[in-house]
Amino acid sequence: MTAALPRRSPQQMTAVLGIAVGAVGAAVLGSHAGDTGDLALPDTGSTTAELNLASHHTPSASVAPVHGEVTSAAATVPELTKAAQRQQAAAAHSRKIEDAIDRFESRIGTTRYEGYCERAVENAFGTQGHYGSARQDWRSQDQHSDWQNAPRGAMVFYNTSANAHVALSLGDGRVVSSSAHGKVGIVPIDHFQHPLGWAYAPY
Repeated sequence: MTAALPRRSPQQMTAVLGIAVGAVGAAVLGSHAGDTGDLALPDTGSTTAELNLASHHTPSASVAPVHGEVTSAAATVPELTKAAQRQQAAAAHSRKIEDAIDRFESRIGTTRYEGYCERAVENAFGTQGHYGSARQDWRSQDQHSDWQNAPRGAMVFYNTSANAHVALSLGDGRVVSSSAHGKVGIVPIDHFQHPLGWAYAPY
């Protein structure tokens, strides 16, 4: 006599069938697994992800050009160079003046320049033979009439004779000159008669 199978509810039967189907499916899928033993699944997820990314893709934002004046350090180099050149030129001019004054003052007391004031001034600047007389020198320069304010190192001219006279300003109301009491010396700027004015030395 065959034993009667226990009666199962529809829900229980559905569960049993689900288990059976799952086992069969696993066996089928397992037959297609790779060498690694991993379960091979259809590549639907990546496709979906790619589609999702494609659907949400936005073009990269372009970088807007920056408009404005160039204010980089490179743009200021020419100005800095010009400023440095001006400073160097001013320093060189100052050294030239101080050297001329020092040279002239080193000859204080000598009588060798009596009657040769133009030569005395030119020699102070380390040169000679540019002009035949102080008057010729005066007429060749950019003239300034305010002789009382002659800057340091400027040539001061006087209408003392046909050839005139020239001395070198110390910038403090005095000049170093030949013919200062018969020799090279330092005297007030108004020591010589008939001042004409002053001019920068062209040497």
